[in-house]
Amino acid sequence: MDHLRWSLDERVQTSSLSDLDQIELVHEALPEINFDEISLNSSVSSSSSSVSSRQQLPWQVPFFVSSMTAGHEGSAQINEALAGLSERHHILVGVGSQRKELGNLQASQEWRSLRKKFPGAILAGNLGLSQLIQIPEAKLQDQLGRLIECLNAQVFFVHTNPLQEVLQQEGTPQFRGGLRAIENLVKAIKIPVVLKEVGCGFSLETLKKLNGLGLYAVDLSGKGGTHWGRIEGARFEPNSPGYRVAQTFDNWGMTTLESLLAVQGITCDYKIWASGGIRTGLDIAKMITLGADMVGIAQPWLKAICGGPSQQPEDVALRLDQLFARLSMELKISLFCTGCASVAELSRKKVWKWRKFPAN
Repeated sequence: MDHLRWSLDERVQTSSLSDLDQIELVHEALPEINFDEISLNSSVSSSSSSVSSRQQLPWQVPFFVSSMTAGHEGSAQINEALAGLSERHHILVGVGSQRKELGNLQASQEWRSLRKKFPGAILAGNLGLSQLIQIPEAKLQDQLGRLIECLNAQVFFVHTNPLQEVLQQEGTPQFRGGLRAIENLVKAIKIPVVLKEVGCGFSLETLKKLNGLGLYAVDLSGKGGTHWGRIEGARFEPNSPGYRVAQTFDNWGMTTLESLLAVQGITCDYKIWASGGIRTGLDIAKMITLGADMVGIAQPWLKAICGGPSQQPEDVALRLDQLFARLSMELKISLFCTGCASVAELSRKKVWKWRKFPAN
């Protein structure tokens, strides 16, 4: 639970390092469209090798709720609020790590209860790469199948977080065999697999390695938002050895923008998703015009859940709905004022430029 508490603290944010303020969208004074014609619909078909046949993926907006929490006191309330949001607005929601279920079958009851309450929610399962590596190949289909079945997941996230694992007091920094484990997972399950970082981004060379594995998408998730290295450092006693080591790496990672620009130099057989420091609909628009197919957001949803004066379910739902409406409106305005009638057109037209900073 202390991970969530720290993630709301501004001291673990790296928004000043995101580089997003260096990007501007090009204003179109004559858009030649009416605002009510703007569509955010982003329904797509899956054709990755991790899916046995083409299927229509059910989300209807080009942004999603990034994975946040699971398996502790308080997580059920948060995930129920997000599942309700998903059911009302057809938005993809990633759940927190399901690692607890690997050794405790009773832990799956949280997800079964969630599914019973919100059968229409669009949910993504989630497991860390260091945990995936430890599952024997012969047991992979059975164990991952159970994680997917109890959640009725439509997508499965694998998160890679080497910096967090090596700094975390309870961390498991064992990553040898990661590429093979990802490839085996893609072959073993029948839903799209998305590989994601947790805030340190992907380099060009790493992105090249991921071709041919059968991934549906890679979520770049770069520096610019919550920094898990900073969070793990904050969990140590001040001035302890662990605290000081973590401080050395408190700006570690590539920004999402750097990863997006890097991927433009290669041909990928997977889709590009982007998250990390996304706070507004304008940020979403910038990511899309730079090449992202989907954009993930985490902390603003958590703030909407935890930051209000009332924790009554109906009040939390109202705050989440208001945030969804704000993000959607900001994204629509971004499309309208760049002369784009759809998300696909925004992606195709690449209506961005580098901001010109005044000379010193």
